[in-house]
Amino acid sequence: MARRVLAIRGLLPPFDLDALAAEYGDLDYLNLPYGVDGITIGIGGEQRPQILVNSAAAPTRRKFTLAHEIGHIVIPWHTGTIVSHLDPGHADAAYAQMEAEANRFAAELLMPSDWLALQFERAGSVEKYFRTVHATAGTSQEATFYKLFKSLPSPVICLQVDNSSRLLKAKRSPTAPYYQPEEGALIDPAYFAANNRYETFEIDGQCYVSWTFIGRDIAEIDSRPWREIYGTILDDTGMRANLQSINAVLAGAFNKSRALSEQDICGAIYRAFDNYQQYGQVVNHPLFEQYVIKRVKELKQRR
Repeated sequence: MARRVLAIRGLLPPFDLDALAAEYGDLDYLNLPYGVDGITIGIGGEQRPQILVNSAAAPTRRKFTLAHEIGHIVIPWHTGTIVSHLDPGHADAAYAQMEAEANRFAAELLMPSDWLALQFERAGSVEKYFRTVHATAGTSQEATFYKLFKSLPSPVICLQVDNSSRLLKAKRSPTAPYYQPEEGALIDPAYFAANNRYETFEIDGQCYVSWTFIGRDIAEIDSRPWREIYGTILDDTGMRANLQSINAVLAGAFNKSRALSEQDICGAIYRAFDNYQQYGQVVNHPLFEQYVIKRVKELKQRR
């Protein structure tokens, strides 16, 4: 819904959020009591809704609140008068769900997923990506960190750490390897051995580390079909009984990364097999690269 709002008006960050809100309701900034972030009155009624935003909040919170209130108006099953708390705490389930939906709408409105992917490609580093989005979208550092990697096609893991390199918060993109250390765990820069770009950086006094995982460039040099190559690998390693399960690991990694380049998909497949040490002989076989690239090409052609 947020993407549709932006597409209809041809908007990309940064844009005038107050002007956009004025298309949906009458906007006013007031000092609201009881920790209320915003109130939208008359959603779905005959009159234009009234949008009230807490003027005492920090500028980044006011901006997110306003996007959140637009979400309440746009999301069709949000009706009536809604008193908004960006952090609803122990509210009842129905209210908490509405607030979560409006928060997701606000994050996508201010930091659209397709726009984020483009910023990442242009940035060349996680630090520059973070700084660019934070400055351009005008969102808080916390909201930016939450959204940066949520739908990012590229495989990235980013951790917020303290001055002793102990974990505070962890975020990863959908195609990144699974890695979820416990809060307070000491972070090891060498946890991922190869095929990644490691960064450390600081933004506004907060420390971060990140891994950006690099693709694997494989030249197709064997003329045989992949099934024949795969059969040779299985016979040489004595792993014929694992034919289907190995194929399933590759197919699963492909499906998670299918929107990426051929090179990045190959890298994702190799990372997937890092979790299956029992298939080490197969992965280390000299023909495994040819099996991977031929399977990737076939699966991409099907798609």
